[in-house]
Amino acid sequence: MKLGIFLILLLLFRAEIIAEGSETGSSVPQRDSAPGEREIRAMLEAYPSRIDAIGMRQGEWALQMDGRWFYWAEGRLLPAEHRHSWQEFVPIRFYNYEPGPPVQREITEELEDRLRNRMQTFSNDGGARFNEFLDTLYGISSRAEAEQTMKSVEFLGHRTRVHPLLAGPLERVDRSIRRQILVDGETRRFVRDLAQVHGYSWRKIAGTPRRSYHSYGIAVDLMPRTFGSQVGYWRWAVDGGEEEWWRIPMNRRWHVPQPVIDAFEAEGFIWGGKWLSFDNVHFEYRPEIIAIATGSGSSAR
Repeated sequence: MKLGIFLILLLLFRAEIIAEGSETGSSVPQRDSAPGEREIRAMLEAYPSRIDAIGMRQGEWALQMDGRWFYWAEGRLLPAEHRHSWQEFVPIRFYNYEPGPPVQREITEELEDRLRNRMQTFSNDGGARFNEFLDTLYGISSRAEAEQTMKSVEFLGHRTRVHPLLAGPLERVDRSIRRQILVDGETRRFVRDLAQVHGYSWRKIAGTPRRSYHSYGIAVDLMPRTFGSQVGYWRWAVDGGEEEWWRIPMNRRWHVPQPVIDAFEAEGFIWGGKWLSFDNVHFEYRPEIIAIATGSGSSAR
């Protein structure tokens, strides 16, 4: 009788540990979606060598890196000591991204009002991000560490420095684009007119206190010899006197050929030309965003 009671208690204890503990990518059970679940699962899929475990902890989705747990915390991804102070930080951005050809965003009156209000703080967006999550993910918390981490690569005939995570993906993007050069004139002209490839650069995002993804070496800007009469970045439009930059039609924006966009997206990059605040020269290595967009990082897997 005592042995039977002991076994029941043991099973109940084990069930409680499973419900509250961590999960790996191969053992995540299907369950109703909760805030952050989709994003946390996508992070595990995108960075399996960096993320040790994921799970529901203290009623909230979290992931573990280097033995430290980061909680969803309304999208801020914070350690336990900061998780209840999430209002102090801006969230990590998980874009609603659609691979394939770009489509110009419809601007409603409500959205236009928000954009006009945003322009009042055009050069003074004071929202701070909790950097330790990205610092841990990329293994970089200072300029000195960044300088030591970066790797020199050649991309489409131009040398730049990037995070080692990008070396393999960029090599495959390069091969894909070079194959397109043989059959697509627009891609061939694009590569011929490419003047520079900017990767790592320790800096803040313009007009904010937040560290740029270029500081981690996970973004590249493809700079042409000339933009002609087209606009490549929304801030450049504002600097040129177009305060209602969101109204600039697609045919006035400098574009990257679709085969180039496809090659980048296939390797986990997103293109800034699809953002509302368009940055058409910019590609960012965000495989978790692609995983969410394609559904591979969903809770149904």
